[in-house]
Amino acid sequence: MPTLPTYSYAINDKAIAAGYQTLRGSRSIIPGNPVEIGSRRQLLMDRHVVDDGNGTFRTVHQPVKHPDNPVITGDPEGDVDGPHSFGTVLREADTGKFRMWAGTTDREILERGGKKAIGSQPGVYYESDDGIEWRRPELGLFEHWGGKDNNVFCDHLMECVVALPEHMSDKGRYALMYQPIVDQEQLPPDQNHMRKNFAFSDDGIHFTDIDENPVLRGRSDTNNCIVYNPERDLFMHYRRSTVNAGEIRRIAYTESEDLISWTQPVTIIARDEIDPLYLYGMPVSRYNHMYLGYLFCLWSSAREDEFVGNGKDYKIDTQLAWSRDGISWDRHPQRPTFIPNSPPRGGALDWGMAQGMASAIEVGDEVYVYYGGRPYLHSPGVARDKNDRPRSIMLATLERDRFVSIDATDDGGYMLTKPLAYPGGKLHINARTTSPDGFIRVAAREAHGVRDGEWVADFRFEKSQPFSGDSLGAVLTWEGHATLSAFPSTMLRLQFWMESAELYSFWFE
Repeated sequence: MPTLPTYSYAINDKAIAAGYQTLRGSRSIIPGNPVEIGSRRQLLMDRHVVDDGNGTFRTVHQPVKHPDNPVITGDPEGDVDGPHSFGTVLREADTGKFRMWAGTTDREILERGGKKAIGSQPGVYYESDDGIEWRRPELGLFEHWGGKDNNVFCDHLMECVVALPEHMSDKGRYALMYQPIVDQEQLPPDQNHMRKNFAFSDDGIHFTDIDENPVLRGRSDTNNCIVYNPERDLFMHYRRSTVNAGEIRRIAYTESEDLISWTQPVTIIARDEIDPLYLYGMPVSRYNHMYLGYLFCLWSSAREDEFVGNGKDYKIDTQLAWSRDGISWDRHPQRPTFIPNSPPRGGALDWGMAQGMASAIEVGDEVYVYYGGRPYLHSPGVARDKNDRPRSIMLATLERDRFVSIDATDDGGYMLTKPLAYPGGKLHINARTTSPDGFIRVAAREAHGVRDGEWVADFRFEKSQPFSGDSLGAVLTWEGHATLSAFPSTMLRLQFWMESAELYSFWFE
């Protein structure tokens, strides 16, 4: 028999010789370090800081659609089709100005030359001071809709704009990825006509092509999104899968350090038994050290003459996905809808499609989430009149961090964190109670070695001041202790006791 390794237990030698073993575990047996959370707000949608739950469950919360929707729609004197949802919304850190880049259609060019005609699907630019009322600046760059007094900044199918990190400032402040028009008849029969070109800009309006174009080849004909990852100093590109059992409507990933040399795409989100047939696309936004994916779900049949029969036939709605690194993604196991279609009445412009845009912008205590709405189905067998039913950009909002909560009913429940490195400061929570008797209490328990899980008298539940109400930043304390500075270790676990409550995030500050 192989010789087993000798472990140094944090109990006396006599106990070891007698064969006793602690049930609390030992760091010398399973090496590990506490989660370093610093002062960052800890969202609770994944298991990064969550170790276990008893009687608790997660809930995905839908943002509230803005009463002034649509915030942008078709211009009767210009882009009557309106902007589609494939684009980018950013907010300038220095000025607070909102900027949006999206695509639209020039109907005259489209009808004359088809989708392969240059200018048939131009890129348009909007800006706003508050994110609600948007302007169409007259850029004077391209001839469309009878003149150059329009907001077209790109004469090809634009796909996304990404802000460049400071160390790339010699190239500009922004990069644009767009799809140039290529005639399929001029290409070898085994090549797809789709290309991805890149251009750089200092002002986000005047872009200059790079010499290496085309950078990417191959079919990816819907939302293509690029997000900068500051931890790894590279760009993450979300697109469609090129090889996946013949089905491209899946979510694939590729990355690059310079926007020129890219890794081979790999599928990172594929459908399972409770998904719709098509995962149509996924814009991604960075939010509070996490990545949020707005996953388009096309409720379609494999046969275009058949219906799914679930009331969502040929509609597109949006689910929420989340990731810590942008590569490994999770979703709620019950697949709730994040941005639903509106009922098809009252002139709703998003009853057919509700597709999230790459946006999760904090504005005060709210998060702005933009999405594209279309008042028709995604089905070649359903006729539509786009003149009467333009595409539109919609706004939905939710309170800060309130994407997903850990909940408990009036029966009560507990959530236990992983071992955390206490950074100092007071414990804050973003939470609400859902009944007059609801509450949240918290205990701090030891998390080091054989004392993992031990209760500390001054920081037990009965010493915790209960929280009730609705707060984005309530402070939890214990009798005689405003902080955990008197806790016997710098490594600890938090255990939340909840009844009729929703917990969205916590942090120390």
